[in-house]
Amino acid sequence: MIGIIWNCRGLSKKGMSTCIEDLILDHQADFIGLQETTKKNYSENFFRKVDPLKSFVWHWLPAKGRSGGLLCGVKTERFEVREFSIVANVIDKKT
Repeated sequence: MIGIIWNCRGLSKKGMSTCIEDLILDHQADFIGLQETTKKNYSENFFRKVDPLKSFVWHWLPAKGRSGGLLCGVKTERFEVREFSIVANVIDKKT
């Protein structure tokens, strides 16, 4: 199992969606957690850029003002998200 946890300090920066896509592909990540996203909502276009194969299910908690925000993506073939809050409880489908 390979995971990426990153305090990204904003996802609206130029090139950030490509950077996330590259991280996921280069490391063959099973899950990714991003904090300090500073975003309240995400468009389908954003998810198409970071996950063009639609391999992940995405959950998030919005930023409040200009700080905070969490984004969590888990690979659907490996995990199932049963609950999402500040803590993401994920279950390995193989066990």
